[in-house]
Amino acid sequence: MRDELKRLAPALPIALVLYLILSSFSRPGVTADGQTYLQIARNIHFGIGLGWQALWVPPLHSCLVALVGWLPGVPDLLLASAIVGACMGLFLVVAVWLLADELFGRTVALGAALVAALFPHFHWIFKAPEAECTYTAFLVFSIWLFCAARRKQSLKLFIFCGIAFSLAYMSRSEGFLVMVFAIAAALFVQWRSRTQGNYLRGIALLLLAFLITSLPYMLFLKKHYGSWVISPKSTYVLIWMKSRIYHDNDLGEVGNEELWGLTDSGTLKWQVPSGAGDVLSYLMSHPAKSARVYLDNLLREVPGRIPNNSGMERYPQVFPVLLALAAIAALLRRWGDRSAQNKAVFLSPFLILLVLPVFTDGWWKYLVPYAPFLIILGCAGITFSAGCVFKRFPHATGRTISLVAMLALALYFRLTAFPVEIFSSPDKSSTTAIQPSASIKSRQTYAADADKAGRWIAEKLGQGHNYMVPAFSKLIYPLNGFWTATPVADYERLHGYAIGEGAEYFVAELDGSVPIEEITTVPPGLKFETMYRSPESGYTAAVYRFIPMENR
Repeated sequence: MRDELKRLAPALPIALVLYLILSSFSRPGVTADGQTYLQIARNIHFGIGLGWQALWVPPLHSCLVALVGWLPGVPDLLLASAIVGACMGLFLVVAVWLLADELFGRTVALGAALVAALFPHFHWIFKAPEAECTYTAFLVFSIWLFCAARRKQSLKLFIFCGIAFSLAYMSRSEGFLVMVFAIAAALFVQWRSRTQGNYLRGIALLLLAFLITSLPYMLFLKKHYGSWVISPKSTYVLIWMKSRIYHDNDLGEVGNEELWGLTDSGTLKWQVPSGAGDVLSYLMSHPAKSARVYLDNLLREVPGRIPNNSGMERYPQVFPVLLALAAIAALLRRWGDRSAQNKAVFLSPFLILLVLPVFTDGWWKYLVPYAPFLIILGCAGITFSAGCVFKRFPHATGRTISLVAMLALALYFRLTAFPVEIFSSPDKSSTTAIQPSASIKSRQTYAADADKAGRWIAEKLGQGHNYMVPAFSKLIYPLNGFWTATPVADYERLHGYAIGEGAEYFVAELDGSVPIEEITTVPPGLKFETMYRSPESGYTAAVYRFIPMENR
């Protein structure tokens, strides 16, 4: 009977996450970054391939969304994105179980999977039309395969591990760095211990499988850039961090001419490739400032100091202090017969936290893919501690106490983030309900207006047109067509770029204070086509048709 219960143990967290996902399943809203992933999926549906947006973000998540979008009964890509997110949520919980069971046994696996199933940050990324859910699931799965391949000395598992790392990399570019860190850590431990066997052959097969799986995407990048590129967004990130992290110009993103300006060859400036040498050269141009900013950003990754932003204001810590303290207890113990090897590989993904402060000031969405490793480590620390405290009692006592503690921790995390909504419907008449801030209400009003405007324009003009719209505009998805980014350039160069990219319409977002006469008065090369104006807020979307200059 006990053996049967052990075999059924994985079903508990899987059933729990399935219940939570299905009970709150809904078509998600459109996020600023999510529109880029959705546009890649739409490009695939329209039959033009990945499009220029895949030079901005890796395309695997979008390919999965496009694939699900072809299924009968899936009316749009937002619903397809929700289905992909739900599947990745289930996949992540399974991957957490597998990795925890591989290193620490079933008690830790059950506790860690329960915590992961209830962890609010994971449910946020599962419901957003962005790639964090796909990257996180494949990353944890890759580390499990790496640990299992090393223990079993299985060449087949090394091959599967290379494929999994490739899928993580094609979800987010930093997956390549994590793979390098894991391999380097494993090779270092092997060198120190002088172990023999199929290990080096396994690493070679892993890298070969990674390259073969990633080759179609790498060839896509090479075709555009003319050289081999690992991260397609390296130049974008470099320019972005100059403005947003190091505050060299504070131009932000949308109006930043360094980002969205045009090169002499007529491409967007962020599409010019750069690499680690360019980042290093920039940092060394003012080393004291770079060191100060880096250390400040590094401290923002410390549990308890991570900024509460971007939708997680009610639960700011993606690395909770309680789990971090328990994780320290786990690090002080041996992890079986291969303790040093296991620790090196398992901890290697955390090395990315030493790289991220160069580019970001602790944004939780960059940290959430590494939370599963902290959850596993924290649950292992709880189990080790319970075993020490109750070592004079039967072994089952410590195991039971640790499971109760991990379940309590999981419920605490969940109820702290969502004290009402998860288990009951909120009382709309209650004065104690947490209300959204004015800035959130403003963003919600804009999103609703842009959605209505985009759908109205798409219905009036038909789907499949090529629209020039600025980056991060909420019009991009509801227009249901192709997207050409609006460059930061004078009108003549903007017009030439639009014609070269095949843009048919230019869409301008305005407020209600702009007179109709001013909206309909246009320069040469444009023709006023139509206009949507919200009766409630005055929000206006004016549509103009591009006309070649020689035909005006």
